[in-house]
Amino acid sequence: MRNIRLLIEYDGTDFHGWQYQPDQRTIQGELETAISRVISEAITLNGAGRTDRGVHAAGQVANFLTGSGLDLERVRRAVNRLTGGDIYVKQIDEAPVDFHSRYSAVSKTYQYRIIYEPWPRQMRYCWFVKYNLDIDRIRKGVELLLGEHDFKYFSMLTEKKNTVCRLFELDLTPEPTGCIITIKADRFLHKTARGLIGFLCDIGRGRYCPDDVRRVFEGRIRDIYFAPAQGLCLLKVDY
Repeated sequence: MRNIRLLIEYDGTDFHGWQYQPDQRTIQGELETAISRVISEAITLNGAGRTDRGVHAAGQVANFLTGSGLDLERVRRAVNRLTGGDIYVKQIDEAPVDFHSRYSAVSKTYQYRIIYEPWPRQMRYCWFVKYNLDIDRIRKGVELLLGEHDFKYFSMLTEKKNTVCRLFELDLTPEPTGCIITIKADRFLHKTARGLIGFLCDIGRGRYCPDDVRRVFEGRIRDIYFAPAQGLCLLKVDY
């Protein structure tokens, strides 16, 4: 049995997220159908991150088990011919049998793009906000987020038993027409990245102060805004 690993890029705009859903177009569903057709064998594709509807990826990692002995580069090219132009398998290789794209990961990096003008060519991949953000004010909030914390109130999983995550990096790169936010953590709960970005933007526009980060951790603020999906991209998975 071979364990095949894929590196995948996709535009998530027209998908109902990563995870397979009957009668809906999903990244997992599209790739499982294409791969199974190419190798003449039904497979189950495991993804490193179950990205939500509208979220993009430049470095999604996935793996599947197969008994097929087909040349992997031929498989990659054939799969890319069968999927739409919004999915592309960038790399393919054989991984150790115990490798799992999700459970073997030690960290994931997401990137979020914000623009201050509604540029038509960027609206599918950025969040247009109508106000300039106070980056220095946001950075004060970032200092309180780094490290290991219970992020349940920054997510949609308030009842999950293990909601502790370690945030390694949270970088802001100002641009003349917006900013880029990069987040690296050991794991992400459902919509955590979008919850963090939405709250930081509310700090940047003055709705909250940086110290209110503590109030979210304590559960005293629970009505946070989740940034829209289209600005988010799964950039990299580390193993």
